[in-house]
Amino acid sequence: MHKIIHLCLLLILLLSARPVLATVVVFEAGFGQTAQSWAPLLKHLPADYKVITYTRPSIAQANTKPTSIAEDVQYLISQLKPFQGEQIVLVGHSYGGLIVSQVAELTPELIDGVVLLEPTVLSQRRQFKAIDSRRIAADDKLMQQYLPAHLLAQYQLLIQQLDDAAIDTYPLPAQLPVALFTSTRRAADPLFFEETEQGKQQWLALHQALISNSEQAWHIRSKQIGHHPHKDQPALVAQAITELLSHKN
Repeated sequence: MHKIIHLCLLLILLLSARPVLATVVVFEAGFGQTAQSWAPLLKHLPADYKVITYTRPSIAQANTKPTSIAEDVQYLISQLKPFQGEQIVLVGHSYGGLIVSQVAELTPELIDGVVLLEPTVLSQRRQFKAIDSRRIAADDKLMQQYLPAHLLAQYQLLIQQLDDAAIDTYPLPAQLPVALFTSTRRAADPLFFEETEQGKQQWLALHQALISNSEQAWHIRSKQIGHHPHKDQPALVAQAITELLSHKN
């Protein structure tokens, strides 16, 4: 009788036990950046996390055809499919933040949270140009002087798409946990519009609009970080990733 009771209790425990999901963190780098850009951050993550980093095909090799935002979004989605059923967090920096945001809008069921580091916003150029179109045109010329040849066509395609986007900012899905990093650092000598006082104010407004519907959002605004939070404060970004998951659980 005791053995039967013991077996019954064991069966109940097995049936009621909550499955332990693996944690998969997928990183989407900024414009022109490779998988190596995440190196300072990765050393701060728990050893049991599965970490996925890659370089987008459009910049992995020279003379590669530029890819659209939609193509980069679909490529990221393809990276997620082998890990369905596990706990997936996307981390995106700058342009990579735009790709992550688009994936979150299209397929929120595939992911469990996002961490956005100074993300590009689809509506930003339309809003920036509404404030100072001459400055944006001048910035474009300056940027193209700095870009290496293999990124120039990619940049031209990107700004064309941003110019064609809607001027309104669409918020992320309400139930998706989000950690968002925005730099409030002011440049002594602004090089681009985004670094001017007007630009910084609009940048912050764009980011606030992204999470305006979010039920679980942490907005980290700091002058201690610049445009690369994962390099300026890697431990803080790693903490945001782990805390995002702990709050979800």
